Amino acid sequence: MAMNNNNDSNQIKLHDNIANDEQDDDLNLTEEMHIKLRSHSNSQTSSNLKSREERILSQKMSQLSTDTTYEKEFNIMKSIEDILKKFPVYLTKRHVPFQQVMNQALSMIGIEASNSHRNELRHIAILQYKIIMIQNYHHLWSTYFKSGLGQLIVADSEKNLIYPTNLQIWPQEIKTILSITKTEQKNEHNIYMIFINHQLHSLDDQQKQYQNELNMKIHQFNKNLFKVQQILEKYIRQHMSSQCTEIEHQIELIHYDYHIQAIKQEYDRHNPNEYQACFSYGLRKLIRQLCESKYEQEMTQQEFDFLQKQINHFNSPSQSFENSPLSQSILINSVENIELRQQLYNQYKEIAEQSKTQLLALYRKTAEEQRDEYKKRHDDNIMKMWLEREASSDNEKIPLLMVNLINERCKKIGERIQSIYKFKV
Repeated sequence: MAMNNNNDSNQIKLHDNIANDEQDDDLNLTEEMHIKLRSHSNSQTSSNLKSREERILSQKMSQLSTDTTYEKEFNIMKSIEDILKKFPVYLTKRHVPFQQVMNQALSMIGIEASNSHRNELRHIAILQYKIIMIQNYHHLWSTYFKSGLGQLIVADSEKNLIYPTNLQIWPQEIKTILSITKTEQKNEHNIYMIFINHQLHSLDDQQKQYQNELNMKIHQFNKNLFKVQQILEKYIRQHMSSQCTEIEHQIELIHYDYHIQAIKQEYDRHNPNEYQACFSYGLRKLIRQLCESKYEQEMTQQEFDFLQKQINHFNSPSQSFENSPLSQSILINSVENIELRQQLYNQYKEIAEQSKTQLLALYRKTAEEQRDEYKKRHDDNIMKMWLEREASSDNEKIPLLMVNLINERCKKIGERIQSIYKFKV
C-alpha cells in the first residue's frame, strides 16, 4: 500500500509539472542546488576523517548557495532536478511535430489518438527525456571522477606517450567550484572525491526514480511499447543533439586538460641539479614563453579561420544587399519619380556594398597580420630554445626528453584550442 501511495504521489508530481509546463515551456533555471553529504566509513578513524572533510565540503556548498556569481559562471553546479523541472518546447502539446510523432506511435499499436492517450504518451516521452539528460550528465561527472583517480586515459590507447597517464589530476572546474584553501590542501583529494561521488550517487538515484515511473507508465498501456519507445527516443535525441554535443565537447576538453597537466608534472619531475637550476633559469623562462606563444599563435590562427568563414557567409547570395534590411530605405522609397528613385537606389546600393567590402577586407587584414605576428613570435621562441641548447655544455644542456615534453605540451595546447573553435563553428 505504501508503494502505491508513493507511485500515486509521483504521478501527481508529474501531472503538476506538465500542467505548469503548459504555462511556461522555456528552460530558464533559477533555483539553487541543495547538497546532502553522505558519510561512508569502515573504521572510527576513517569516519572522523570523512566527517571532517564532509563538514568542509558542506561549508563550501553553503558558500556557493549564497554566491549567485557561481551560478552564472558554472553551469555544472546547476541541480539536475531543477534542469528537469521544465520541459523543452519540442515536448509540449503545442508543438505540432511532436503531436504528429505521438499520433504515428499510437497508430502503430492500434490505439485511438485521443487527448488522454496523447497525454499518457507524452508522460512517457518526458520521462525518456529526463533519463537521457541524466545519463549525459552522469557521463560528464564520471569523466571528472576518472581524471581525479588517474583512470581517465586507457593505457592501450596511449602506448607511445612519453609521460604517465595514471596521474591523479582533478579538473580545474571542480577545483574552482570548491575553492580549497591552503589549510585544506592536504585533504583536497578526498574532498574532491566525496563531492563528485555524491553527485554520481544523486544522478543514479534520480535515474532509478524516473526509470521506475517510466516502467509504471508503460505497464498501464497494456501494450508492447518497444517500437513506440524507439520512435520517441529517436525524436528526443534529434532535438537534444546540441545539448549532447556540448557535454561531449566538455568531456573532450577534460581530456586535453589532463594531458596538458600530466606533461607539466612529468617535466617538473625531472628537476635539474643545483648547478643546472641556476644556469637554466633563463631557459625555463623561455619554455614558459614558448607555451604561451603557442597558445597565442593557435588562437590567432583559429580566429583568422573563423573570421574567414564569417566573411564567406556575409559574401554569400543570402546576405546580398537586396536581402538585407538596408535595402529598404524609407527616404528613397518616398521619391515619386521612378527614374530618380532607381538612380538613388543604385547609388545607395553601390556605397553600401563598397563599405561592406572595405570593412570585411580591413577585418581580414588585421586578423591576418595578428596571426602572422604571433606565428613569427612562436617560431622565434622555438629557434631560441634550440640555439641555447646547442650553445650549452653537455652538463647544462636541456635533455631531448624535456624538449619532446615541451613540444608535446604545445601540441596539446594547440589541439585544445582547435577543439574549442570546432565546437564554436
